[in-house]
Amino acid sequence: MHFIGIDIGTSTICGVAVDFENKKIDAVLRENDSSINPDTQWEIIQDPLRIYLIVEEILNEFLRKFGDIKGIGITGQMHGILYVDKDGKVISPLINWQDGRGNLMIQENLSYADFLVKETGYRVASGFGLVTHFYNLKNKLIPDNTYKLCTIMDYVIMQLTREKTPRIDPSNAASLGFFDLKSMKFDVKSIRNVSMDPDILPEVVRSGEIAGLYKKEIPVYTAIGDNQASVLGSIRELKKSILVNIGTSGQISIYSDEFVKVNALETRPFPGGGYILVGASLCGGVSFNILKSLFEKTIEMFCQRIPSKVDFFKLANSIDPGLLDNNDPLNIETLFNGSRANQSRRGSINNISMENLTPQNLITGFFAGVCNELYDFYKIIPDRIKAETSVLIGSGNAIRKNSLLCKVFEKRFGHNLLIPKNKEEASFGASICAAVGGNYINSFMEAGKVIEYIK
Repeated sequence: MHFIGIDIGTSTICGVAVDFENKKIDAVLRENDSSINPDTQWEIIQDPLRIYLIVEEILNEFLRKFGDIKGIGITGQMHGILYVDKDGKVISPLINWQDGRGNLMIQENLSYADFLVKETGYRVASGFGLVTHFYNLKNKLIPDNTYKLCTIMDYVIMQLTREKTPRIDPSNAASLGFFDLKSMKFDVKSIRNVSMDPDILPEVVRSGEIAGLYKKEIPVYTAIGDNQASVLGSIRELKKSILVNIGTSGQISIYSDEFVKVNALETRPFPGGGYILVGASLCGGVSFNILKSLFEKTIEMFCQRIPSKVDFFKLANSIDPGLLDNNDPLNIETLFNGSRANQSRRGSINNISMENLTPQNLITGFFAGVCNELYDFYKIIPDRIKAETSVLIGSGNAIRKNSLLCKVFEKRFGHNLLIPKNKEEASFGASICAAVGGNYINSFMEAGKVIEYIK
């Protein structure tokens, strides 16, 4: 039997069909080519109908290959929203998590996001669904006939199951903002206090609940957030593990069985109970693309052409690991797009001497900068939670491709780094969610037994 997991990412959409019994995984990856040219620099939007068609193509490819699909789990990019009417028809683009309208000014020196933080006490930022909705409300941008707002995952599930009303699990609900993590409900009072109508929000249901049937026979389960899905798809022992993920951005995630609030960290619901403490950087793998581009432009400036076969990560991996012990390193902050707490901050290169401004030191300095930003989050996690951790797990393409980056993380955190055998952690986690929903796996806490590592 197979369980399908779909991860609706910002730039790619990945599907896996998992045979848990025989430990076999088939994967399909498609480009998410749904981007819509915006009218403004701060607007980041995508076409929900195109996204749905890509998801359906992946599902149908698996259905042609396997005749024993027992369930479908969905995950994807958190925070973003779209609007639907009473018939479940989408009537807006997907305004995704990168959208910048929340950073525009509602008053002098006060952005829309900061205004909501000031008025409600909730730590929300530009890109959070209800920050986006608040801006749209104030600027009369909400489409006529709007009935509900929802995430892209909830919309795709509506389409797959032919339902008309979206439903949302706590992990995705919390990503919209103004969500009470103790009661696992939206804070209706705070939402009303800033002139938003909470009736526009989808109903909150438990993670792993059946949402309907695809083609009238295959169960589809409530979507979970991609961060939670990546944890499910990467961690064998929840309470002992530190998960670092380097994709476009960077994240560190640690499980807590109790609600904990820590400044600079997000506390997010975990499917089935408990929480994950998350520190998120805005520039993870994109930092390496910035450095790669700098090297390419330098070569082009001096040589008039860029060698077509140069592999940045291969060159990085050829650097002597002993350079990590350099006592005169470049100190680099990779805050090229700011931080979640302060998006006006920028990156920096310090401690430049007569001898240390070299390509090798730039590369190791960039790697250390990305790692250090996540380690700074780790340092402020409560000691009683950190004391239980002894396993470091790395996910994301940048970690998989770069052995030197792995060594940087191992040196900084003081643990050997394990990499999940399955390369698509979030979609694998979505398939686990479907397996839990279908009672093939007893619970989310026991789901880690299916995880294997390559080292």
